[in-house]
Amino acid sequence: MADDDAVAQLLDLARDIFGTPVAALARGTGGDHPVVELTSSTLDPHATVRLLAGTDLAREALSVEVRRPDGVPGGRLLGVPANAAEPLDARQVEALHVVAALVAGVLHHRDRRSAEHRGRLASLDALVAGRGRRTVLQPVVDLRSGAVVGAEALSRFTGEDGYPRGPEQVFADARDSGVGVRLERAALASALTLLPALPAGTYLSVNASAEALLDAATREVLLASHPERIVVEITEHHRVDDYAALVESTAALRAEGLRLAVDDAGSGFASLQHVLHLSPDVVKLDIAFVRGIDSDPARRAVARALVGFASEVGSTLVAEGVERPAELAVLRELGVDCAQGYLLGRPAPPPLRVAGQDDTTAIVLPRDPNP
Repeated sequence: MADDDAVAQLLDLARDIFGTPVAALARGTGGDHPVVELTSSTLDPHATVRLLAGTDLAREALSVEVRRPDGVPGGRLLGVPANAAEPLDARQVEALHVVAALVAGVLHHRDRRSAEHRGRLASLDALVAGRGRRTVLQPVVDLRSGAVVGAEALSRFTGEDGYPRGPEQVFADARDSGVGVRLERAALASALTLLPALPAGTYLSVNASAEALLDAATREVLLASHPERIVVEITEHHRVDDYAALVESTAALRAEGLRLAVDDAGSGFASLQHVLHLSPDVVKLDIAFVRGIDSDPARRAVARALVGFASEVGSTLVAEGVERPAELAVLRELGVDCAQGYLLGRPAPPPLRVAGQDDTTAIVLPRDPNP
């Protein structure tokens, strides 16, 4: 129930206790002109307005103070009579104090949530501006040659307390606060500044939601610097209601050489919808199907199916989250094109680093532990 709805129901109860046609919540506690915020009335709207306008609320209305749980005055409950009001008896006063306390609790929590929302917005504005936000790179390795073919740019966040904040939660908070696309656009712009740090011939993979890709300003950022070296991974943050619009937006990007990837393939219905509608250049096998693939036939079956699908449609299949040599061996055996994960290189600031190598253009792949 919304806060205003809860207060409205409490005002209905207060009106019955006052025995007046109109009850109101006035948030001003001093002076001769209380400011009415909400009303409950048995009259039609025009009659309610006339009664409020024709009543000296400070002197003629029945009144009970609303005091918040922290002791701060939060306004008054007013009973607005049509004629001269009878004084409240002890039973009415006691009941109205209970109602006032309930109203005060609702208002207190509403104000606290509003303050927290303003705080989140201020924090998010700082992240959009780059404070507490940095970009790291994780190599993507060709499983046939061992060459580093690209790198995924990942955002990392630090809170005001100095502790890391999870990227998924930060982006979710931004979406909930209405600044999701702004934060995504800022993260993309920061990531693209790292493109010159990559070895020649490699690509930079960046993440963007479907909502961000429908935004013209975001598309301008993506096309501002060597789109032929950029892969955009479409994340599964939002359901796509208009694939025609998304296809049109991404087609304009692809016409400039930018490639499209579908992230977390196999993890949910949305990712499969992305694959079917967008015909991506790159399909990323979700970490859930990579972890333990060496000992799980079901995971191998999913990976094998995606290898076949990617080959059929001409996409490159990239496995995410490779952490053990045994997993890597199975992926190579199945014919997966490329992979990334801690085994091959952890996310880190540039220059691009691969596991156990000083050379940033190739990696010696671990041997199959069970040849």
